[in-house]
Amino acid sequence: MSKLYVVRHAQVLIEPALPSPEWALSSEGVQSARELAKRESWQGVREIWHSPEPKAIGTARAIAEHAGLTMKQHEDLRELAFAAGYLTAEEFQARVGAYFQGGQDDPAFEPYVEAQARIVQAIQDIVAQADGKDVAIVSHGRILTVLYSYLLGRRLGPEEWRSIKLPDLSVIDTGTWRVERGFLCSVSH
Repeated sequence: MSKLYVVRHAQVLIEPALPSPEWALSSEGVQSARELAKRESWQGVREIWHSPEPKAIGTARAIAEHAGLTMKQHEDLRELAFAAGYLTAEEFQARVGAYFQGGQDDPAFEPYVEAQARIVQAIQDIVAQADGKDVAIVSHGRILTVLYSYLLGRRLGPEEWRSIKLPDLSVIDTGTWRVERGFLCSVSH
């Protein structure tokens, strides 16, 4: 069966005056994306899909340049929408943590069910287009937490979301949809 290489983008240059979907990689992020590209064997992977956000594009570019992959953009790999403006790290962690705990709906967030339907459909489309070949994606921590909640059959919480590093990699067997290695692998067994 084929593999899906799931990458969370690298570190960003935080610019409070810009909306977070416009943030690009920091110099540290560019370097760590290159290091991730070198650590992994991309043998069998031909394409790397990415969200339209600059931080995902930059991470995908570092991997594509190292491994000779074709880059493709998929709108639905974008981050889970969160219209709260710039928040301190503590405020951000608290709001996102409450969202993942599934308490009262926060109108600043994209509804969980809609986000999950979007990302699951995007992944199914990408895997179908890969036609049995290995494929990679670069996306974002919150939406990947929603995706892995679907794959693992339970709503993941803030601890699992925070466990996904910048950048990070996970590999999924697309025949069984089992997380074989990398981030969130231990929660699937």
